[in-house]
Amino acid sequence: MAGHRLLACFAHPDDEAFPVGGALAAHAARGVQVRLITATLGEEGEIRQAGAATPETLGSVRRIELARAVRILGLHDHIVLHYRDSGMAGTPPNEHQQAFVNAPSEVVIERLVEEIRRFRPQVVLTFDPDGLYGHPDHIAIHKYAAEAFRRAPNPDAYPQHLVNGVKPYAPQRIFYSARPRGFRMEWAQTLRSHGIDFPLPDPNRISDGAPPESIHLEMDVASQMEVKMGCILSHRTQVAPDWPYDRVPREAANRILGREYYIRGWPLVKSGELVPPDFFEGIEPEE
Repeated sequence: MAGHRLLACFAHPDDEAFPVGGALAAHAARGVQVRLITATLGEEGEIRQAGAATPETLGSVRRIELARAVRILGLHDHIVLHYRDSGMAGTPPNEHQQAFVNAPSEVVIERLVEEIRRFRPQVVLTFDPDGLYGHPDHIAIHKYAAEAFRRAPNPDAYPQHLVNGVKPYAPQRIFYSARPRGFRMEWAQTLRSHGIDFPLPDPNRISDGAPPESIHLEMDVASQMEVKMGCILSHRTQVAPDWPYDRVPREAANRILGREYYIRGWPLVKSGELVPPDFFEGIEPEE
């Protein structure tokens, strides 16, 4: 698939792992050039492995983990925008001056428009409008990436980009990573049915996820499980010592990690249309 390019826009190190790692690995394995943009270094993430980092070093450690994950997935390259992790909604880090949610929207959108025009991806991938489960940074990167997708073809948008052969460019598709409503309960029940003492979701989180009817594609990525699990485990600070997915039969792990869910944001999906599991189906390669 030489001549096919995918731009993946996410918020934190490990966003490229659990929700979309299978799709990224599958497309990269077929020769798609995948560029990953990560907005922050995840400074507000947990430290789930004792001694893996300190609060002061977590961002720098997670950058190393991200670089390892990118190599495992076989991605073309990656870029970190160096905003600060905003933390979960309603927490003090939301107020940090450098937090991603406080970044000037025009500055972020312009940067993403420039990346689209220079990299020329036929497909853009980011989070769904709810950011999978409402994380402020996930919602922000969705908003900025979707707006950059719309503006990149317009020659009146950021004309200062249009030098040295850079031209307006219109990606053909944008996909959003999603999870179906009730996913937390399904995961917990699957693990508990195989003897894992996994907690049931907090009642306030049971309804996390997108309405099932809004999801256009359930992608089977079981063939990429070894790569995906390796990518997830490379984020050592974010993986608890009792990580359950390598302690259950592969069939059970596949039910959780081996399925990924996507919404096609553009072109709009017509009634009755089946969205193929190849983001590039029908797209001619470009030089």
